[in-house]
Amino acid sequence: MNDYLPLPIIKSLSDKEGFCDCGAADVKKIDISLLKYWLANNYHANMKYMENHIDKREDISLLVPNAKTIFCFLMSYNDEDISKNYKFKIASYAQRRDYHYVIKEKLNKIIKVLQTQYSCLQAVAFVDTAPIMEKEWAVRCGLGWIGKNSLLTTKHFGNKIFIGEIICNYSSDYTKEIKNYCGSCHICVDSCPNKAIKNNKTINSNLCISYQTIENKEDVNTDIDLNNYIYGCDICLNACIWNNKAIKINNQDDDVKRLVCSVLNGADNNTFDENIFRLLRKISPMNRIKISKLISNISIVNQQDKKTT
Repeated sequence: MNDYLPLPIIKSLSDKEGFCDCGAADVKKIDISLLKYWLANNYHANMKYMENHIDKREDISLLVPNAKTIFCFLMSYNDEDISKNYKFKIASYAQRRDYHYVIKEKLNKIIKVLQTQYSCLQAVAFVDTAPIMEKEWAVRCGLGWIGKNSLLTTKHFGNKIFIGEIICNYSSDYTKEIKNYCGSCHICVDSCPNKAIKNNKTINSNLCISYQTIENKEDVNTDIDLNNYIYGCDICLNACIWNNKAIKINNQDDDVKRLVCSVLNGADNNTFDENIFRLLRKISPMNRIKISKLISNISIVNQQDKKTT
């Protein structure tokens, strides 16, 4: 059949591009009741964009006409956290080149190769910026399960993983969903200093360090314990037993790591260099916040430290 794309071909191309896993699912509506619950409880805080395109989040065929298959790809970032040597902390996903561009480029390479073999293939790549329920689709693709901290979790790669998708008009071999291995464990829930992790695998963003240090464009309420994080948060990820068991990778983005270390060293020694941060913003996920926001986060951590000493 000329509208069929074998999954082994995708897996082979996925391996060549450095993804750690991939799977496929047929395009159908997904259950968004948990999303509606999250929105109804205002757990999305000021992320009002999450209220948009609810229809497309439920049915991606409205986003990509003629869609038959979604391929999900995983890329691990489970490597050494270089901020552990400093007072101030930056989430480990931000200690590398911006994954949006890195993964999108890899997915487009895969599409280009496929279209040389399948002339009628129509395919689009997505990474985190479209109204797609990425974690739910990764579960549908048999790549993991949703942990109690709301993150996609896998047995081999933990939950420090990026997700990307290719949606196309061909059918494929669809992978089976796997069971949820969290069991009765609630270490991640207990680890959050602000009790942001609620029932039903939901996060109250109003209490979440990651939201407060990135998406909240205003100054963080001093009642929120930042736990020395000035960009993002890894607390519930680091607590997860599956993350601790996961295969470790080697982050080779040395230029980004050097800039991260310079920013953290400057923050630690009260010699923060705005020019260095501007360079870091150009190539890392930290382009999501302005210098003024980062300086504000640093100031609040310092205030909280004074209260505890």
